[in-house]
Amino acid sequence: MTPRSEPVAQISMRIADRLTDQLAPGGWRPHRFVPDDVVAFVREPVRGVVFHLIANLAGRDGVLLSPSVGVELAAVAELQKHLFGRAGTVCQVSASMADLVNDAEKPTVSFVRWRVSSPDQVDDVVAHLVADQAAHGEPFLVRNQTLPTVIQTLLGQPKSQVEYATLAVCLAVSGDPPGARAMLAKFASVPEVFGGDTTETFIRNFTERFGN
Repeated sequence: MTPRSEPVAQISMRIADRLTDQLAPGGWRPHRFVPDDVVAFVREPVRGVVFHLIANLAGRDGVLLSPSVGVELAAVAELQKHLFGRAGTVCQVSASMADLVNDAEKPTVSFVRWRVSSPDQVDDVVAHLVADQAAHGEPFLVRNQTLPTVIQTLLGQPKSQVEYATLAVCLAVSGDPPGARAMLAKFASVPEVFGGDTTETFIRNFTERFGN
């Protein structure tokens, strides 16, 4: 593996520092930082709801932040982790900032706005990301902070096993057993995206918890 140049190796730390400073006034706090990989922030607007903002830090000749946002309903997330038999962050809905900006501004967004090729570009790119979060990420987060709106968002999205599993849990929690069973059947029938015996584990645990 070719080592990154020294200026590029400095970029991820500087990005994380600048994002921490600029996001703090909005209530965001650092959640995860892996140099040369990812930086993540969280905010809890109301009890039981967690907003996530994630930026990529990987790159050899620079860093393309590729920001994304997500909403975690804590109670649903804990249940999903139990049913899958795994730990870690689970967002029920998420979106790339590129998709959100494209939907709002119509012309295809240039990824250059989130690319850092040298340390002296960090401040401008981070400022642009924070502005995009306020203008485009925040509305997505705010409108998806309740279970009914999360369900509606998921129903309107293209779906893989990930979305069908999330819908099955959300619908079960919301008191819609027939809808939950329909999503579980879809989860079992579409191509697998999880490794190992994850699919079987989820189906078994879901059935034990909510019945056939």
